Amino acid sequence: MKKILGIDTGGTYTDSVVLEAGTKNLLYKSKTLTTKHNLRHCIETCFEQIPSEFLQDISMVCLSTTLATNAIVENHGCREGLILIGKRPKGMMPTDRYAIVEGLYDIMGRMRRPLNKEEIIRTIEKFRDKVDAIAISGYASIRNPAHEVYVAEMVRERLNIPVVCAHELTSTLGYYERTVTADLNARLIPLVCALMDAVRHVMERLSIDAPLMIVKGDGSLMTDACARSKPIETILSGPAASVMGGIYLSGLEDAFVMDIGGTTTDIANVVRGKLAVRDEGAKVGKWYTHVRAAEVFTAGLGGDSRICMDGNKKIQIGPEKSIPYCMASEKYPELLCELGEIYVSDAYRYFRHHDEEAYVLIRKYRKLAYTKDEEIIIEILRSAPHTLYYLEHHIHVQNLKGIISELLQEGVIGRISLTPTDVLHCSGAYQKWPSRISELATAIAADQMGVSLEEYIRAVHGKITQMLNCDAIQAAMYFDRQGFDIQNDPAADYFINYLHFENRSAVLTASYHLEKPIVAIGASAAAWTKDLSGKMDTEVIIPEHAEVANAVGAAVGKSVEKIEILIRQDSVSGDYIVYSPVNRRCFKTLDDAAGYARRSGNECIERLAESRNFDVSVQEEDMEIEDVTNGSRTFVERVVTVRANFHNCV
Repeated sequence: MKKILGIDTGGTYTDSVVLEAGTKNLLYKSKTLTTKHNLRHCIETCFEQIPSEFLQDISMVCLSTTLATNAIVENHGCREGLILIGKRPKGMMPTDRYAIVEGLYDIMGRMRRPLNKEEIIRTIEKFRDKVDAIAISGYASIRNPAHEVYVAEMVRERLNIPVVCAHELTSTLGYYERTVTADLNARLIPLVCALMDAVRHVMERLSIDAPLMIVKGDGSLMTDACARSKPIETILSGPAASVMGGIYLSGLEDAFVMDIGGTTTDIANVVRGKLAVRDEGAKVGKWYTHVRAAEVFTAGLGGDSRICMDGNKKIQIGPEKSIPYCMASEKYPELLCELGEIYVSDAYRYFRHHDEEAYVLIRKYRKLAYTKDEEIIIEILRSAPHTLYYLEHHIHVQNLKGIISELLQEGVIGRISLTPTDVLHCSGAYQKWPSRISELATAIAADQMGVSLEEYIRAVHGKITQMLNCDAIQAAMYFDRQGFDIQNDPAADYFINYLHFENRSAVLTASYHLEKPIVAIGASAAAWTKDLSGKMDTEVIIPEHAEVANAVGAAVGKSVEKIEILIRQDSVSGDYIVYSPVNRRCFKTLDDAAGYARRSGNECIERLAESRNFDVSVQEEDMEIEDVTNGSRTFVERVVTVRANFHNCV
């Protein structure tokens, strides 16, 4: 019996399922903790939990992950450099490590300014030992990629680090979005490659000879080789897989799928059994990209969201992610003693910077230079995590909080703090790790807020329920193409929070009705959604196997690749210009240009195929302008789309 192994590596858990290839019946499921600093250990544990009989006759391994999405939302990842060719696009850059070099093509792909080789060499050398990967983005590179290709080769030759060219990721206009896409892609390469290396290593050790496929942001599958060069396409991989899993497990054709994960809550609108896709590009965090991905509304709320108190002594949850105290204490039991000493000393009542929160060493990029103060902090956290209170009293460095903030952003250290998972452990609603430290941390938070422990737990639960309700309403607005920001729009805040959730008006009430049921999935879905149906006036469904829906979605995905090639006519020469992902070619006739575009598209597909069987379809769409005075038509452009549907190896 052929089987499909589905794996989803999230920010908190790595889930695995084994499905029968033909019927897609679930044969086995398991969950293990995701250790982002040691992905190989995480994946090995995941495979070890699966009985050996279920690892026989594996015909395909499918992987989805939220690591890329979480890294962008949390502003984590490797230290990437960015080389801009010609000019700087307007807008905020994802990195301040960028340089601009001479060289320019116009929007027709004609050279206007050549590259300066000596300037490029000087620029590349400035990045030596300071970055882990480099992105290259040139103005109009999708019309002629020659400059990007040349600079990339020089980077590889001189620095021997991963390089990403913007033209390889998208054929869409928009210099700024294309640059952001390339930069984020470079930032994600080590993270995504480490995950795939871990899976490949275990597959080889267990003699599993099967293709490794990765879920893309649109829910389709791509090979691991493709994912290594385009990890940006895995953004929203986890959410896309969760929607596919929610559809499959619930059997519903029309629903809101709500995936409550460790870092985010992702909501998708399923219509007639299909996942809507944003062809124009996905927005992740604050960044607009040119990555075709599932139309998912993402909110910074999850089981591992940081719970803290703002300046007005109000509960704030997320969007930052933390390691729950209970999870950390299982590995580091001495953390309970440190937090207990703070509680007994009564010092926490005077904290202004959440000094009871702790920090743990996640990883250290040995290639890069650290300051003396950074090395001191890294060294003291190497053996065990410590609270900020402890660090303030045992080491003496300038700007301690600023350095910790920078190391957090770079993913070198992680924060341990109170989370919704801790509150569930404190209330007894969920028990997986030691609960004593969760009770202690929750008691500290309650005292700081000036309420009883029971009142604080109710307040957190009410806050999370209200946030999920707000997310559902704002997601519905998002799918209706209404851009209200509930948190910052006074009118939206009045109609939704003031009238609907808080019922503070003496003369007016508001209610909402969601026209379709909510399919809630995720490990903590049952705990947080029990009060959701009343406020949204709809049914909340938690399907069987909801806790591993993402892995199920990965296993039932289909493999599709699409190449788009543009043909335009030069207004001066009359030649037909083909803008392919690899080059720019001119032809005298449209038929010759279209023939080359089809061949070029097929060649690109074959490189992605890796000896797999596939069916190819070609679609050609012309854009013409009609002269209303005489009815004549003028050719503007032709888009040749080569699509491959790969046969899953089952």
